[in-house]
Amino acid sequence: MRTRALTAVCAVVFAAHDVAAMPTVSTTPAVRGWVEATTSRWDAGGDVIVTDVVVRATDGQRVTITEDGGSVDGIGMAVSHRAPDLHPGDEIELVVDRQGLRARRVSARSAIAGAPVAGNGDGRYGLQRTSRSGRPLNHPTGDLRFVYDARGTAKLAGEWAAFDEAFTAWEVAAAKQAGGGVRFQRELVVDAPEGRDGINTIRFRDDTWCRPASGTSPPVCHSPEAVAVTRTLYIDDPASPRDGEILEVDIEVNGVDFALAVDGRPAAIDLASAAAHEIGHALGLDHNCGLEDGAWPTDQRETPVPNCESADRELLAATMYFQVQPGTLTMRSPEASDLAGLCTVVEGSCVPEVAGGCSAGSAAGGRSAIGCVLAGLLVGSVMRRRRRGSPAPAA
Repeated sequence: MRTRALTAVCAVVFAAHDVAAMPTVSTTPAVRGWVEATTSRWDAGGDVIVTDVVVRATDGQRVTITEDGGSVDGIGMAVSHRAPDLHPGDEIELVVDRQGLRARRVSARSAIAGAPVAGNGDGRYGLQRTSRSGRPLNHPTGDLRFVYDARGTAKLAGEWAAFDEAFTAWEVAAAKQAGGGVRFQRELVVDAPEGRDGINTIRFRDDTWCRPASGTSPPVCHSPEAVAVTRTLYIDDPASPRDGEILEVDIEVNGVDFALAVDGRPAAIDLASAAAHEIGHALGLDHNCGLEDGAWPTDQRETPVPNCESADRELLAATMYFQVQPGTLTMRSPEASDLAGLCTVVEGSCVPEVAGGCSAGSAAGGRSAIGCVLAGLLVGSVMRRRRRGSPAPAA
């Protein structure tokens, strides 16, 4: 713990950060302040990027907290279902929960380079973006390989089958509705490594909802409200022609805080729906609606998505809606809005052929340059598969 006592009240908050068992919700008042500086670095094991955030409290005292994610030496790391990145000038509250001491953003500073602006737009899908240039993340090929991590003991067949179902749903939907597609290879590996190795992995956390300690680096715990999270490593270099290219994704499933079902039980979270959602994040998609206290995604044209509170039925049923409700099965199958986003994040997955002068001009920040994919889908445009060479493994 790296802090001074801010006030008598703050001392109670910070002391709680050092105990082994964190409360889910702090019982002490939140401490207000603002972000003074941020510095990203690789952790001691060299596998995870973390960001040290220097916070100045309203009484002038400073505290440094560490969050997962950031950008170092041309490589960025994003984690789904976590609070948005903090920037100097952001107003925050210091709170303690099961993740430890953390800063919750109250209001963001204006004019952050490449950051989407909150608003209630009409975008139909959201894209993950690089932290430096704001370009959409993307895959250079539609052929992706994932490893199921058995971690010493095999999971129940139905749990891995749920992921198989989710992968197949994306493949079938893309082939039928978007005229192109993605192809996934899956294999089960006992004790698959967790390091930065270019291998896309999927693993269940059943004992603790944390990424385990690595070397001298402490465990990284995830939000107990998240059914699953996806860690994405990507090229974050505006000068590189590969800027935004996804290098590796690792999906973790929360078997600690949630009852996960494979049979559609109404009181449990449908695992196939949660799996399909995280696969969307692994492809480079963000949520299809925004939250006032979180990030606000935009589409290829940088049009903000709607507010989650006013999302229409199509977005509620789509795979990339921001949460999976117990008993919900509709998110198992990607909808048209999900597929429109897919066309922008997987190179060559969709090629529109639209009569009447609709052009596929380059949109700001995009690599796939599918300027009229969404319009083409809505008017029933014909899509065709683009010929590619032999499958390439995921980088």
